[in-house]
Amino acid sequence: MSDHTAAPATTAHTHAGRYLVVWAALTALTALTWGLSTIHIPGFGGVAVALAIATVKGTLVALFFMHLWDQPGPNRLVLITSLVFVALLVTLPLLDNATRFPLANPPDAETAPQRIRDAILNDAPPPAHP
Repeated sequence: MSDHTAAPATTAHTHAGRYLVVWAALTALTALTWGLSTIHIPGFGGVAVALAIATVKGTLVALFFMHLWDQPGPNRLVLITSLVFVALLVTLPLLDNATRFPLANPPDAETAPQRIRDAILNDAPPPAHP
């Protein structure tokens, strides 16, 4: 009687190339975020661009570094459901602020961050509030 207890063949999956591509994409998106922070985008546009970049970066991290790309359906469903709830929790307060009476927002809410950043970068004191 032959006793064949052969171990199952396992193949080592190395994803070093995939990780390098995702790392390069995350680095490029971080540089894009920093570059766009130096430009003042008025209104909701700046927030929308920042949230879009953050969503792409978070999705890349979840899919590849948390290995959801290789997982079956239920794990992906949990990811999608959580993203829907996060989108609701971010969008609804932003929409609420957009519909407020104009005097409820500070008068220089659009330009104050830009003026403060410019004053810091130029080593000058921020202008006095009139």
